[in-house]
Amino acid sequence: MSKIQNTQRYSLSMSDLWKNTEKTMDEIGPLLKAAENTSFEDRKFTYARGGPGGVIPFRNATEKSWVALSQGTDVLVEHFLHKVPKGNYDRRLALREMEARWPDLASKHFYDRYGALTHYLRNNKEYFSSLDLDMLRFEVGRLKAYLADIKTAIK
Repeated sequence: MSKIQNTQRYSLSMSDLWKNTEKTMDEIGPLLKAAENTSFEDRKFTYARGGPGGVIPFRNATEKSWVALSQGTDVLVEHFLHKVPKGNYDRRLALREMEARWPDLASKHFYDRYGALTHYLRNNKEYFSSLDLDMLRFEVGRLKAYLADIKTAIK
């Protein structure tokens, strides 16, 4: 969900935003399956473990993964710091502050995990530098574990 007029408030409540994040994660699996299509005009391609027919679903999967990562992190930050980050940099600052204030959160390494997920998911969303379907599946698995830990932390 987009933020209202580019402010720090979402148009949804945080509980609804979390539900939206889970719904977005459910949409990624079928996109990853569709990205396996390596045919184009009756020819087979092996383009970075994807293919011309699967490029659009691959890009949509990276987009949805990035959205789920940013929304889930926003829910976590809002729960503990009672503010919604404005963007990627503010999320990292907030996660760093949370780990400094709450040692139990530091043990989950949210800051490090967010940074690592951001590197692959955001770069493929923005730059499409490496279309590696196996790598995307791996990162989506890590994203699921990250979101599961967030769910545990906010309960």
